[in-house]
Amino acid sequence: MFPFKNNHTLSLSIGSHAASRAVMLFAAAALIGFLGWSGVARLSWISLLYPFLYLQSRSRLESLSAVFYYAGATWSVIPGSAVFFGTNASFALPLLLFLGCITLGGFPWILLYNRRLTEVSAIAALVVLALPPLSFVTVAHPLISAGQWFPATRWFGILLPLLAILLYRWFGQRYTAGVLLASFLVTHVRWIPPTADPHVAAIDTHFGGTAFVPLSPSVLYQQERLIQNESLKHPDAVVLFPETIVPAWSRMTDTHWSGTFRALEQQHTTLLLGTTVPVPATEGSRNILLARGFGPHFAYVQRIPVPLAMWHFGGSDGFPLMLRYPPTIRVLNQHAAVLMCYEQLLVWPAMQSLARNPDMLLAPSNDYWASKTPIPAIQHEAARDWADLWDIPLYEARNE
Repeated sequence: MFPFKNNHTLSLSIGSHAASRAVMLFAAAALIGFLGWSGVARLSWISLLYPFLYLQSRSRLESLSAVFYYAGATWSVIPGSAVFFGTNASFALPLLLFLGCITLGGFPWILLYNRRLTEVSAIAALVVLALPPLSFVTVAHPLISAGQWFPATRWFGILLPLLAILLYRWFGQRYTAGVLLASFLVTHVRWIPPTADPHVAAIDTHFGGTAFVPLSPSVLYQQERLIQNESLKHPDAVVLFPETIVPAWSRMTDTHWSGTFRALEQQHTTLLLGTTVPVPATEGSRNILLARGFGPHFAYVQRIPVPLAMWHFGGSDGFPLMLRYPPTIRVLNQHAAVLMCYEQLLVWPAMQSLARNPDMLLAPSNDYWASKTPIPAIQHEAARDWADLWDIPLYEARNE
């Protein structure tokens, strides 16, 4: 009887220790996600710690820490989507979107878990989440913060954490931390942040939900005049305005603005204007950054709109995926990478744009629906991390 009691006590002790360990991992993962994606200036580096926390998992149960990481990182989807979809939407929709973010983000970490090859599991999850199709619908990728860790290192800054994860089993915690810290110090000591070009002006606005809420003609006219007057204040420059700052564009709109465009051309001002245009023969639209005034007339087309809110997964309405459009544009005789709003939070479109070795990063956004959440600050930190990683100046134009 005594051996039985001892074994029973031992099994209870082991079970209690395993449960306590799992709870600690879950709490640490949630904290990493919450702080790393809080939007607080220069805290995004914390998110890169999650893959190394995942390496401590001794069972598939403990790999569920991924769920808590994404829960901490994406909680702001709930208040943000509640404002975006308005009072007519079901109260459960924001919660369902939040659960979707958690499920899609955490699934690869859990599915690919292998206790004997945890390092390979972590790298595989990071790669799967960075590639289509999951990269279209998942945010809070830990590698986005590489720019804050290793500025001006480009592809090396992406590969170094992956190499550190791969060699973690042989190097151990202290040596791995030492390598990462030394790399952090070396890159920051030698790095001088790029200087902003005085000939690029990024204009923030406070138009609210102009693109999605019907407004009176007089209000739209006042907003147009503000855009036109602000543009004319910047001769010999590129003027960047936020996403969808003009709700819709057509040939009639082009004609209506022709006087302003002529004036801009005469003073050598290029206007980059966020708006939308219809997709021919469909009920859908394209979300674009329109170039008018001095220089070539063209449009950057947003490749990946926000799922559900804009991109309706194969429906004929909304804003469909536009993956074949160029990831960069040319302004001031330089290549400019463009990441429009939601694209700033994704690895795939960012890698597409940055792979062209751009000279600057343009980041127009329309965050009126998220103005009372951390989402605008999170987007700013992500865009800043991408620009710092490639050592290029960042120009942001935001509407709230």
